[in-house]
Amino acid sequence: MSFSPVPCTIEHLAEAFGRCQEEIIGEWRLQAGRLLRERHLNNLTITNNLPLLVAAITRNLALTGGGNIPDELDRSDPPHHGVMRFREGLDVGEVVAEYNLLRTAFGTIANQKGLVISGEAARIINQGIDEAVRESVMAFAEQQMLMRKEQEDDHLAFIAHDLRTPLNAASLIAGELRQSMGHETPGDTGDLFDILTRNLQRVEALIKRALDTKVQPSTPGGPLRPERRIFELWPVVQRLILDFRAISSESAIEVVNEIPPTFTVFADAGLIEQVFQNLLGNAFKYSGRGRVVASASEDAGVTTCVVRDNGGGIPPEMLAKVFDKRATDPSKSGTGFGLAIVKKIVAAHGGTVGAESTHGAGAAFTFTIPSAAAMTGGSDDHAQAATDGRR
Repeated sequence: MSFSPVPCTIEHLAEAFGRCQEEIIGEWRLQAGRLLRERHLNNLTITNNLPLLVAAITRNLALTGGGNIPDELDRSDPPHHGVMRFREGLDVGEVVAEYNLLRTAFGTIANQKGLVISGEAARIINQGIDEAVRESVMAFAEQQMLMRKEQEDDHLAFIAHDLRTPLNAASLIAGELRQSMGHETPGDTGDLFDILTRNLQRVEALIKRALDTKVQPSTPGGPLRPERRIFELWPVVQRLILDFRAISSESAIEVVNEIPPTFTVFADAGLIEQVFQNLLGNAFKYSGRGRVVASASEDAGVTTCVVRDNGGGIPPEMLAKVFDKRATDPSKSGTGFGLAIVKKIVAAHGGTVGAESTHGAGAAFTFTIPSAAAMTGGSDDHAQAATDGRR
């Protein structure tokens, strides 16, 4: 049976909506579900604030109170809705659309009852929904800002952390050069070494300040976008070993590159170099007068890389959280960012990280990433051809 919509009073609308609040929510659920399906999003999850919002708007109509949402509506609900939708991956336009569909739901139910929403009644309904939209969108935007800040802090922390290892190597090399020249160092050259040393120390102090004061702990979450290509891994690791020779020599550490010379990986070369830089640097801390070995292999579409040392190992209470940000061994110097960087980069490649250790008998850090064949769904030859074609 159909009705011809007729003009009605606010009180009439309030009474009608008061009897059919469940119908309004049901209509909203129908419309919102269709929206999410069209955009290939997750199934609809109704939030607590929508029934409360419908009830509050209905009460305002009954009171004709000027459109202010009553105190009975928990003000934390629309912000909670915005936060939840942000975490579920919706964009702000989709959040607004959900509320706009509530306007549609009011109109649809009114039409089914043969009623017309106009004038002051339309203003009260729209103002109630607009206020909820404002609070939800503000909470959504705040979450976006927090995520950007976390990403910026993570980026700064990762850059600052990774500068420390080559900076330390440069300082040691400068010291070795000065010592090798001995008493024959001309006065001007000695002054240059002093200037170099002071500036290296100044940079180290700036990096430490950035890590200690600027960067706050957060959850690593900034998205990395690896630029994958096929490259030989042995030269990448060997170059790091040569660059850090001053560090390893100072502690009498033997560093061995057991990666086969022709072994290739399909990944972002710069990021994988960063991973090995941090794993080697971590091993150096525990391997005084010991041995560090880097190796790699491939099996069943998975590339596995390992950095192993025979040092003191990782304390058992530390092993489960070594990849957490700011997780550090109190007995060793460090910021707790190195292995967190490793985890973030490997995760961006679709891989996993792991650590094994026997306290007092060394540790092995492993990371896996998909091989070229696994990423392309074909042979390594096809992957190579495709990669070459993109260069």
